[in-house]
Amino acid sequence: MVCDNIDELGEDFVRWAEGVLPEWRKERMLAIKHLRGRVQCAVAWLLVDYCQMSLGDSSRPEVARNDRWRYNEHGKPYFEGRDDLFFSVSHCGGAVAVAIHDEEVGIDIEEVGRYKESLVKYVLNEDEMDSEDKGDKFIEIWTKKEAVFKFLGTGITHEIKDVLVKHPEVRVESWKVGERWVSVAVAKFCKKS
Repeated sequence: MVCDNIDELGEDFVRWAEGVLPEWRKERMLAIKHLRGRVQCAVAWLLVDYCQMSLGDSSRPEVARNDRWRYNEHGKPYFEGRDDLFFSVSHCGGAVAVAIHDEEVGIDIEEVGRYKESLVKYVLNEDEMDSEDKGDKFIEIWTKKEAVFKFLGTGITHEIKDVLVKHPEVRVESWKVGERWVSVAVAKFCKKS
């Protein structure tokens, strides 16, 4: 799920969010200095909450609402004590993206824009560098790789050039939303319900 209009939200939204966010998330939001970061923080929780509620047990909606996020050593969020629901959050500029699944998942969203040639050389392997529109293609590939790292829960590592090749067990889907690329990574073979 993508919310791509967060720049339209401001102080009034943050004040409203203070009244609906659980205390732990409100404290995290208010600790952020800049308005855009506060809005991103609130929107991310609201999107995860909405997705979780829509997938959850409708007879016990409070279960989903009360799940507290924890973070692994690399910053990957998870629901404490749950092995039946996983999520990933990403934000860039005026957008927040959330993926929620019954198995591990990773998501990334990035705006198409300027890039540094040195970053392209660091991130892309030989096969990936062969592109007419390097800016657009670079961002698409970047989001795929970041989504895989988020799926793995490792953070970006030295294997960035070949992460897509080294992890054939991960399926990545990408699409363009306006001037942004979104990629979601999931296990190729998800468990049967």
